[in-house]
Amino acid sequence: MLKKKIILILIFIFTCCHFLNFSYAINKGIIYLASNQEVIEKGDEVEITINIEDAKTAAFTSYLYFDNLKFEYISGPENANVIDNCVIFVWYDTMGGSGTKNGELAKFKFKAKENGFATFSVQGEFYSEVGQLIQTDFKETQVQIGKEQSNLQKQAEEEQGTSSQSSNATLQVLRLDKEGVIPSFNKETHEYYLTVSSDVQDIEVLAISENPNAMVEITGNTDLKEGLNLITIRVTSEDKMQSNTYTIEVTKTANLELANTNLEILAIENVLLNPPFDSYQTNYKAEVSNATQTINLLAVPENEQATVEVSGKENLVEGNNIVTAIVTAPNGFTKKKYQIEIYKRNIEEEEKYQEQQKQKLEEAQKISELSINTDEKEEEIKTEDKEQKRNIIVWTTIILFVIVVSIVIFIYKKKHKNL
Repeated sequence: MLKKKIILILIFIFTCCHFLNFSYAINKGIIYLASNQEVIEKGDEVEITINIEDAKTAAFTSYLYFDNLKFEYISGPENANVIDNCVIFVWYDTMGGSGTKNGELAKFKFKAKENGFATFSVQGEFYSEVGQLIQTDFKETQVQIGKEQSNLQKQAEEEQGTSSQSSNATLQVLRLDKEGVIPSFNKETHEYYLTVSSDVQDIEVLAISENPNAMVEITGNTDLKEGLNLITIRVTSEDKMQSNTYTIEVTKTANLELANTNLEILAIENVLLNPPFDSYQTNYKAEVSNATQTINLLAVPENEQATVEVSGKENLVEGNNIVTAIVTAPNGFTKKKYQIEIYKRNIEEEEKYQEQQKQKLEEAQKISELSINTDEKEEEIKTEDKEQKRNIIVWTTIILFVIVVSIVIFIYKKKHKNL
């Protein structure tokens, strides 16, 4: 009670001084609030300070307003008093003017109760060392409780793996908050590439495993350095017996063209790629005959200064062979690997393949012959139609001629009979 009475008396004294003697403000200052943290979690504490700038004060009464639904008052100066959502604090210089304050005036501590944004504001009266009111502008501050969810975080809550196999260590979803990842995600593809500008510091990664109980560890996606960075996503199965590692090679650079590792052309002589070549697709399949020992691979980079190193195109064995074309960008360190899985048929498969091709050729020939016969029949029908039309025209002409002649003869005979 005594504490409240002292505060009320001081407020009354300063208010009277304001109206009786010190109504003329000769000084100007800024009263602003500052917090030691802009973003905190629920249950954490934050310190809010009242500060004065461009002026010195020898006495003041401050009213610090806060959102009492999101924060609770913890502590402050000894003679601070809290009423609802307002912290009232009165201070005066006990040293006769030599103890005036500039900068930080008072510090208060609050504890976060609920997530969201909360604003702190301040009002009050501030006096100079000669007892004159300081003309003040007031500035508030805002604190965020709980980090706002990103789009990827929201997606992570909505998407869950669907596999119940305890040995499953495969990703179902892999997304970044940056565009341009090559190639598009496929759970069987474990190597990806991305180039970003120099202002990118962190990359948010959304990695969801097919088995929701599998463990997913993501490293290397923060504090990116200039040059080459490696993001690693390691998936460990629920039973801890299996694991898979997915990597994203990230080039951080100010010159994106010098980091260009795209191919303009990727082709094998007399062999079709599956799928058809696309510079944003890095994995392909192809099939060759049993007699093929070496393939002729054409790999041309988009940037003429980039280099391409091809391996695995010679001494092909029956079954699967891996041919790679590694493109090194003009900057010398950014790389991208294009991979072709080439299947070389064995003798039995080759014979079967040749027989199938022979059958297809025969079927094509039959279709061609049938088409020719059909064309010939159509031509005969057209010829017959033309002949019939011509005969009709001839006979029609003859009949008309006879009719005309008959009419002329009839008229001639009648005329001479009358004579």
